[in-house]
Amino acid sequence: MIVKPLSAETTLSANSTVSDASCVRIYNDSGSDALITNETTTGSFTLPNGAITFVKKTSTDELSSSGNVKATSVAFAIS
Repeated sequence: MIVKPLSAETTLSANSTVSDASCVRIYNDSGSDALITNETTTGSFTLPNGAITFVKKTSTDELSSSGNVKATSVAFAIS
């Protein structure tokens, strides 16, 4: 997997667009499972501790987390 970061990594806890990202890489190093929520659409999922995932969203959608997870905007391509 090739990841192209588009912004500095930040701690995601409160609502954030993560630099107006359309794709966000999230790494949970909080020590416990974290609930990741798209506050704009109200969709959510649980991200286990130590897991990495990617979230596709619109640039204005705001994400939040129940724990302090790391997030960064990334480029993506579908082939």
